[in-house]
Amino acid sequence: MSILVELDVTECERLLRAAVFGRLALVADGRIEVLPVNYTAHDDAVWVRTSPGTLLDRYADGAQLVLEIDHVDHERGHGWSVVARGHGELVPDEERTTAEHRTAGPPRWVRREDEVWVQLRWEELTGRRVGGGWDVTAGLPVWSIRPGGPTPGRR
Repeated sequence: MSILVELDVTECERLLRAAVFGRLALVADGRIEVLPVNYTAHDDAVWVRTSPGTLLDRYADGAQLVLEIDHVDHERGHGWSVVARGHGELVPDEERTTAEHRTAGPPRWVRREDEVWVQLRWEELTGRRVGGGWDVTAGLPVWSIRPGGPTPGRR
């Protein structure tokens, strides 16, 4: 039987930076909403691209946000989960820094003309894993884009 292990902040951040897909939770009109999102990490923040008028555009600015990412290997009985908590901020494109503009955005699944950027500066990172003796990033279906790293979309 596997043991549940709490991850330290450094390992949580490493996993958050390696992945590109998660679920973002927020409260909209008094209801908890959980949205699948592609994201990218820059400095101590997660960046999500969305369209004007979406739930994120209307409710994320100033709201408490929770991003959860994970990976599970059912055959081997191991996996991990990381949760980033913080507050959302809508960042107009013209207010993004030069470094933020140079950072590759999250993978696009839908091509849109207009875009809105939501930033989640994490205030708390927590995580845990089940099982040991394996590289927790090896099973990620998609790696984030980083210099010298794997080709986006491939392991």
